[in-house]
Amino acid sequence: MASPSAVQSLKRHSVPLAVFAVVAVVVLVVPPIVLTEATTRTYALTAAILILALGSAFPYAALVALGTLPLCYAGVASFAAPRPAADEPHPFSVWAALRHAVAGLAYVSGSAAVGAVGMGAQIGLSSDLSAMPAGFRPSFLHLGGVFVAGVFVSLQLWRYETPLGELAPRTVLGTVALGVLIALSPGVAFWVFNGF
Repeated sequence: MASPSAVQSLKRHSVPLAVFAVVAVVVLVVPPIVLTEATTRTYALTAAILILALGSAFPYAALVALGTLPLCYAGVASFAAPRPAADEPHPFSVWAALRHAVAGLAYVSGSAAVGAVGMGAQIGLSSDLSAMPAGFRPSFLHLGGVFVAGVFVSLQLWRYETPLGELAPRTVLGTVALGVLIALSPGVAFWVFNGF
């Protein structure tokens, strides 16, 4: 049985570890499946897609990371690990702001990366999806962002020391709002890449 300190450590690091794992699995596993080969060419194409996606998403990621600092300042929600008593007023610090901004930048960028690989997979699988009516074809670009956002929201709410039903509504809504901003990242990156 895991010790309480091990569970606390897992809770504290669950979101960055999970987001990193999702990005790593998608980047390493999806391209060879779609292109049916795990070659240098496959990963070079993936790297090119990631560079374009991250470059296009960076302004949005920076805007989200810095623009949501008031939520962190007010103690409503944060991209970083919450304090146990996050629903009570607590002192705001430069360290808390820096952790929030860095985590936000990483999660929004990770969402853009997963969405970009998803879009590449959709292009590679277009012949397999052609039998499906256009209105029912999934947008892997947007599904990637929604998946990363879902991982963030669910694990971030798990990190609180309070059961979900007892969390303050403002904390739940603030965390969901941060998740929505993460989910929008691939779409925004695609929009920026296409020149608005």
